[in-house]
Amino acid sequence: MSEVSRLQVRDLSVSYGRHEVVRGLSFDIPKGKIYSLLGSNGSGKSTTVKALTGVNRVGAETSVLLNGKLIRPRDLTPSKSRSIGIRVVHQESPLIPNMTVAEMAALNTDFPLVGKTFVHRRQLQRRTREMLDEFDVQVDPSSLCGDLKAGERALVSLVVSMAGISPEQALLILDETTAPLSTRDAERFLDRVRSVADRGLAVLMVTHRLPEVSAYSDNALVLRDGVLVRTYDSESFSEQACINDMVGGTGRGRSTDRRGAGARDVDAGKSTVMARGLSGVTVRDVTVGVGPGEILGVTGRAGEGASELLRVLSGVDGPIAGSVVVEGNPMSMTGPRAAIAAGIYYLSLDRLVEGGIPLMTVRENMILPDVGRYGFGGRGAAAAVQGMIEELDIRPPDADVAFGSLSGGNQQKVLLARWLLMAPKVLVLDDPAAGVDPNTREIIFDTLRELSARGTSIIIRSSEPEHLVRLCDRVVVVNGGRIVEYIEELTLEEISRATYA
Repeated sequence: MSEVSRLQVRDLSVSYGRHEVVRGLSFDIPKGKIYSLLGSNGSGKSTTVKALTGVNRVGAETSVLLNGKLIRPRDLTPSKSRSIGIRVVHQESPLIPNMTVAEMAALNTDFPLVGKTFVHRRQLQRRTREMLDEFDVQVDPSSLCGDLKAGERALVSLVVSMAGISPEQALLILDETTAPLSTRDAERFLDRVRSVADRGLAVLMVTHRLPEVSAYSDNALVLRDGVLVRTYDSESFSEQACINDMVGGTGRGRSTDRRGAGARDVDAGKSTVMARGLSGVTVRDVTVGVGPGEILGVTGRAGEGASELLRVLSGVDGPIAGSVVVEGNPMSMTGPRAAIAAGIYYLSLDRLVEGGIPLMTVRENMILPDVGRYGFGGRGAAAAVQGMIEELDIRPPDADVAFGSLSGGNQQKVLLARWLLMAPKVLVLDDPAAGVDPNTREIIFDTLRELSARGTSIIIRSSEPEHLVRLCDRVVVVNGGRIVEYIEELTLEEISRATYA
């Protein structure tokens, strides 16, 4: 083994029962380098991360060395992996909302005490400030974690994860950490990671954002069906070749962009849905309409009202003021059931809390909103569900597996299928491509285009300007709770300017 290798993995295998989901995976990560781990949903990325962090049991032939020291399979446990220097920042940045940043950091090291009982608050604040400064994170140690914005949470999670260890000894795993972040916040986060890698930290980055790979990775490892199929260096990497490797040439190809027919204004007389004067906690006096077959994009700075607009319009969050009219009929503003009755269906950003039920099967989750029509066990349900499984390429193609056992992208496809079966008049989606692989994203986008062509009105929020340019007819930018700009000539530069100006 080279003396500069931080991590060496040989013959990594993981089985769930009789099914081997990762097979013979071998790779090295040198110190000071960022390696990306790529693959479609269900390819084995999460399983590999869980194996390296001691959550999944590895095969008897697996060999893992960190800093030249062999970790025996039976010793690869969550507590052991952390203590020897394998640290993780997860997608959801799991900070405890009612604890301060300083208290959260102390949980991962220790609390300085006065005597044997009382916490030395001043020392705790000073020590945490030093940790934050090391990563150039400008957050007050006394801030509550629940009050932090998404970008700040990710940065604090990075600092907390690295508490108590030198970058010269650590392997940092980024488990889709940037998925919920805006492009700007993701760049800030990865800039910090790059600066620490330059001081000797080794990084394994799981991401579906391929531009991040081009910008930040030294090498990329591509998995397909639990096997390492390609390794790229920074010079040979290309997004299209990587996507081909992920899907093995069998996935859907990229569709042509929607743009070209020209955007159009929508007034009350032409709209399928018209919202007037909508106000919520952050949203203030928003009026917007969407026409038949139109795809309206919504974007804006994180926490400034774009997501809330979708939630208020869909009845998920109660409005303080305003009205919604669907096909000329006023909608009762009493909650999600009223919105569904009017034909508005909402796909949440949070797949598990506000989406599927993990312990129920794919079939049960898919037909749950309309179980009165289908029944859980009838032939009609079986045919409808199987049709959706095939149309959206849901994997595994088994209606009886638990929803919670699916990868994030396949969970998203199940939840989209749920609303497709309801034949929506208006479909509202909050960042449906977040945390899904490129092939799944294209399947979702293709489906939305087809739905739009059949006359369904679609409202989609995204923090990715490229997705909005490719998919939408118009884009509205929501900042400070208000629509600050309507964009019809869609370009990456124009959307980015309007969002962050």
